[in-house]
Amino acid sequence: MEIRMYIRFVATWRMIIASGIISLIYACACPDEKTPRLSAIVPTEHTLLAVTPSLSLQLTGDTLNKSYPQLRTGKAFPISGFLRVDGIPYRFMGGDSLRISPLAPLSKDTVGWTGKYSFLFPGKGWEQRVYDDSWWSEGKGAFGPLKGYYYPAHTLWGAENIYVRRHIKVGNRNVLKNHKVYVRYVCDDRIKLFCNGKHLLESGFTHQTKCQRLTDEAINQIVDGDNILAAYCRNTGGAALLDFGLYIENKTYADAEPATLKKMNAQATQTQFIFQCREVELQIDFVSPSLSEKWDMAGWPVVFLSYQVRTENEKEHTVEIMFDVDVEWMFGTRKVDSWVEHDWCFAKSDSLYLAMIAGETTFSCEDNHIILSQNLCARNENKGVLLIGHEEGRTFQYSGENLRPLWNKDGTREVKELMMSVGNRYQKFKTECDELDYRWNIKAFQVGNEAFAGSMLSAYRNFMSSHRFVSSSDNKLFCFGDTLGNVREAYKSFPALLFFNRTDWMKGLLEPIFAYCEDIHWAKRYPPYDIGLYPIASKQVKLEDCAIEAAANILMMTTAIIEAEQDFGYADMHWEQLCLWADYLQERMKKMTFPSVGLLEHDDERVKCVLGLMAYHKLVQLKGNL
Repeated sequence: MEIRMYIRFVATWRMIIASGIISLIYACACPDEKTPRLSAIVPTEHTLLAVTPSLSLQLTGDTLNKSYPQLRTGKAFPISGFLRVDGIPYRFMGGDSLRISPLAPLSKDTVGWTGKYSFLFPGKGWEQRVYDDSWWSEGKGAFGPLKGYYYPAHTLWGAENIYVRRHIKVGNRNVLKNHKVYVRYVCDDRIKLFCNGKHLLESGFTHQTKCQRLTDEAINQIVDGDNILAAYCRNTGGAALLDFGLYIENKTYADAEPATLKKMNAQATQTQFIFQCREVELQIDFVSPSLSEKWDMAGWPVVFLSYQVRTENEKEHTVEIMFDVDVEWMFGTRKVDSWVEHDWCFAKSDSLYLAMIAGETTFSCEDNHIILSQNLCARNENKGVLLIGHEEGRTFQYSGENLRPLWNKDGTREVKELMMSVGNRYQKFKTECDELDYRWNIKAFQVGNEAFAGSMLSAYRNFMSSHRFVSSSDNKLFCFGDTLGNVREAYKSFPALLFFNRTDWMKGLLEPIFAYCEDIHWAKRYPPYDIGLYPIASKQVKLEDCAIEAAANILMMTTAIIEAEQDFGYADMHWEQLCLWADYLQERMKKMTFPSVGLLEHDDERVKCVLGLMAYHKLVQLKGNL
């Protein structure tokens, strides 16, 4: 099976080259012809925006205004978008609400709260609503160090264990009807939470405030009158901390109707949505400009949403677009900085930057939400742009050096500068991305069917969203995922990179592995499976060597680069290592036995040996011919 896959891979690559030539001939023959409509692609799941691996937004299907986009970790990114037409709001992005109001606030949201506590195990039933806690000590939350800690505490907790009962009065539980209810907490080290005896969650240490939605079953436990939110927390060493509270959904935008989706189209560099909002049509494009080929922007941590509105008649409408980001939900912080710089209105919280053109933009920060809005009218041609930037903030450590991201390799650039650079040229970037999407769409459908096109185009953006681009000390490009130098993941990425002719990124995946193996400290006759976990390249994360797979995969990947470039230079640079790995496979091959009948499994080491040696013999042929 694996051999058939390899043969099919080679055949597909030849088809890719041929289709690229056809597309180029067509473009040259028809330079003035308008770009025809792209074949629309609606993937089941794809990367909506490729900002950084820590902040890349994923979307399922066409649910842009039915749920929030998610990070790669699965956590919701709380951004909402609304178009107000003649005073009537329509939601085109995000879920119904992530805003919350306190039923029983955290200590940092007020001046503290009163609870009953015990450092000793109080006996069975201590977490139940009906329980006599009159003999417990009374203290003011939060519980922890009274001085010198990052979180304000009001009652000293110096023991290993603490049991806390917080009485919460609910006047009329009907206020909870059709609303989400959340428990919010922060703990050091381990916590168990209960509501009227119902187990809610169990969690480990967290610096940031965590938030978890209560199930319907847990909400049904809440009664009129006195309720108990109970917590057990254990300190395993060092400082101790406990704070928790109950919150209810605040439906600030409950009157907003979902906009009607007319069209969705996900291409290689951008995803386009068209919504109908009364008599106004909204087109919004989510663009990842770092995928552009015209400018060297690989790894730029900046994306943008371009939008424009059109009316179906000549009637005048008052139109306002608004974006709302809940920064406390996202980062557990309430701090927001805002400023105007070179005609751009900026807002920043933690590592997230947002910006819109200052002329027609209104900024506000309400209940720890960043709100940016713009009037769309003839003065600004009924269009605009929202810029999103992100700074990961961690320095990559490789071979005793601190390496910077490619976009900031000299350490002098700032995210806000990149945002202004992109914002001032966003229409040029948009045009460039339109042209690339058209070219790649045609190429994908020439090579395969709709499923193939959707797979290739989505894979391109997925790769960008999951990799960091780093400049080495000798100015080589390194591409790293979360697991550094992961040979298996690199092998999976190669078909898509080959399709887009990104041999520079292909080399960027292999280069750190070659450098690692060519170092005097690596004495093995095969490459490592990986070289560490971001942000430190030190030792393999995977304990098994997977030696045959790693050696065979790199030989095949190197062969793909040489055939794509029709230049043996890259293999020549690392020829000693390639020969060493081929010799290793040859030795292992001699010790293997093959069945006289039946097929080998695709992941069988014997199959990998054959494929690796086939690739090496191809390299030997190319060495003599190129």
